[in-house]
Amino acid sequence: MKIKKWVKIASYSLCLAILIAIAEKRRSNRLCQHVLVDVDNRDENHFVDKEDIRLLMTSAGADRIIGRRYTEIDLKELEKRVETNKYIRKAQVHQDVKGNILIEAKQNRPLVRLLREGAPDAYLGEAGQVLPMSSKYTARVMLVSGPYTATLVSKKIGKDEDVSRVFDLIKYISNDPFWKAQIAQLEIDDEGGIVLYPQVGKQKIEFGPAENIEAKFNKLNVFYEQVLPRKGWNYYKRVNLEYQDQIVCD
Repeated sequence: MKIKKWVKIASYSLCLAILIAIAEKRRSNRLCQHVLVDVDNRDENHFVDKEDIRLLMTSAGADRIIGRRYTEIDLKELEKRVETNKYIRKAQVHQDVKGNILIEAKQNRPLVRLLREGAPDAYLGEAGQVLPMSSKYTARVMLVSGPYTATLVSKKIGKDEDVSRVFDLIKYISNDPFWKAQIAQLEIDDEGGIVLYPQVGKQKIEFGPAENIEAKFNKLNVFYEQVLPRKGWNYYKRVNLEYQDQIVCD
C-alpha cells in the first residue's frame, strides 16, 4: 500500500513538473503585447511622464520591446535604464500573464531649490541628492540662497557634519505643514549662518547655525502666537533666535 501511495505521489509530481515545463515554454515563446507605465505622482511632481519612461526603456526607440519574446527581454536591465533619470527614485518592471510588460516608477521629491551663484539652479532631493532643473516642470519649494549652496552641492550629506545639520533643518521645515507654508527662503552664508525669510510678514529671522532646531522653532512659534497678535505682523523688522531661551526683536 505504501509503495502504491508513493507511486501515485511520484506520478502527480511528474505530471505537475511536465505541466509547469509546458507552461514555461509557452510563456517563453509569448510575445510582449503592450508596455504599461505607472508614474507615481503622489507629491504632485511632474518631472517625467509615461512617454519619458517608455523612451528610457527602449533607449529612445533603439531597443524595441513590443513584439519581442519574453526570453529576449531583460527586466533588470529595463529597470536600470529607467533609473538613469535622476528624477526617478525607484523603478520596478515585471510581466503579466496577458503578454504585457508593466513598469512602476517612483519619482524623487525635491525639498528645496538651490539658487547658485555662477551656476545653474538645482533642486536638493529628499535623500540629499542634487537634481537638475527641468524644462517640463517647476516644483514650488522653498528657496536656498547664499554662498553655502556651493557646499551643499559639493559635499555628500551624511559624510559632512555641518552639511548634514543644514539638511536636517531643510527636512524639518519641509515635513512641518505650517513652516513649509510660512518659510519662503533660507539664506546661508559661507560659515553656515542662516537667515529665514517668511511668506507672511516682513521680519528677517536670524536663525544662526543649524543647531537646536526644534528649540528655535518653538521660540519662533511663541513669537507668532503671542507677540505678533499684539504688535502686528509688520511691526518688527528683525527677529533673532540664536540666544538660549530668548527672542530678540527690533
